[in-house]
Amino acid sequence: EIGAPPLERHSRGVHLTRAGEALHEEAVELLARMQSVIDEIGSGEHLITSINIGVPPGLPSSWLRDRLSTATDNFRITLIEAPTDEQLSLLKQKELDIALTRRQSEAFPTHLVHQQCLGIVVRSGSPLHEAFAGRDSATLVDMEGLRVLAHSRGEVRVQEEILKNAMLSAGVSATWIFRKFGSYSALIADLVHADVALTTQASAQLNFTGWEWIPLEGEDASGNDLVVRTWATWNPTPSPELLAVLQRLTEPDSP
Repeated sequence: EIGAPPLERHSRGVHLTRAGEALHEEAVELLARMQSVIDEIGSGEHLITSINIGVPPGLPSSWLRDRLSTATDNFRITLIEAPTDEQLSLLKQKELDIALTRRQSEAFPTHLVHQQCLGIVVRSGSPLHEAFAGRDSATLVDMEGLRVLAHSRGEVRVQEEILKNAMLSAGVSATWIFRKFGSYSALIADLVHADVALTTQASAQLNFTGWEWIPLEGEDASGNDLVVRTWATWNPTPSPELLAVLQRLTEPDSP
């Protein structure tokens, strides 16, 4: 059936041919996959609804845990961290059931679920940190002439599209440096000689250990507060299980 002899017989016994080795390797993988399916069926995992949720960088895990801790009894929830553009693409391909995005979508149902204050992080012990000593907040004017590290486009668009316009409206000039935030953000800030990094408190605690986060007060060019908003976005006609999770995600934040 495979078109080649799988075994070779000689005076020392029987050995696999190259074709036999290829067949054996595939058979081992196939049997392993079959055992995995058998184990899953035996555990009842096939009876549990699986829900994939996209999560943007910097969303507080405590907020998400509070929303999902009572909604997972009958579901298997998988969290996939990805920026907004990637999440919306995965949602369109139906590889995500719910996308938690940083902007509203015109193509899918959407609901505002969370808001986070923006702020700046400064190196502890730096001259700039000493300049903010005793202050509870910073303003756009404080960023005049600074090198500002911010999330790359697609992660927190509000920083690039709204804050730039807000600073222009306030007559403030700064040098913007856009990078993807992660575990090496503090090192990247040093390498690009950034004076401050612009981010949420949750992202600062995760990515800028040892730096101090200071809330940013002010308004954008349209008079709106400087906050990062997160929307729950999903495909139309969700299943009852998906609706139950959406109900938890869209509950108002506690005062």
